[in-house]
Amino acid sequence: MSQYIEGLKSTYGSILRPAAIDFMRSLPDSMFLGTSVFALFTQSFPLGILVLAMLEFTLLHRIFAGTASYIQSGNQESPKDYKCLPGIPSPYQISIIGKLISQYIFPSGPIMFVAAVISYTIGSILNFNQELKELSQQEPQWNTRIPVSITFCCLLLIFYMLWRYNTECDSAINILASAILGLIVGGIVYLIHVFLFGRFAINFLGIPILADRAAEGRPLYVCAKTKTN
Repeated sequence: MSQYIEGLKSTYGSILRPAAIDFMRSLPDSMFLGTSVFALFTQSFPLGILVLAMLEFTLLHRIFAGTASYIQSGNQESPKDYKCLPGIPSPYQISIIGKLISQYIFPSGPIMFVAAVISYTIGSILNFNQELKELSQQEPQWNTRIPVSITFCCLLLIFYMLWRYNTECDSAINILASAILGLIVGGIVYLIHVFLFGRFAINFLGIPILADRAAEGRPLYVCAKTKTN
């Protein structure tokens, strides 16, 4: 029995823990690069707008951090341990987002960025609640889309916050404040994008959108089929 326990400890120390550290370190850049690549390959307008939103998050982080530095000096970030630096693990330490958000203590760039992306994503999914209800009349599994998506989004943010705290990359107060700020920023950018680009720009699920054609003399268009007796 002890051999199995020692084997598990060895596996955790040599494989799982380093992999978890690299995953958490690369999370902001993975979100940005992965979304950019899929937006380019699939020519997806919603993903392209999400990439734009991510760039806006980095700009807003700069604004908030610069304001905090102006109010109180000493907000410049000191060199941190390897595991605290965002970026894709490689000999060249590739990091696009990390270069934009890792120069200040408050708000924590990685925390604010991840929280903003999650807030934007959750808002976009909730926006299609009515469409999902209509689709669930034909296929009940559509009802699980929102709760499952929100659950995994929240778990990812919580685990990321706990990891940053456990590795002493950020203080508890900084993590909470940065997460709250990121959630607010993500929600505001989401609302602005809906206003500017319309609901099609946030349709990550790729589902048909309900359209009110009454003004054109046509009835309400519902994409989901209704059950017939």
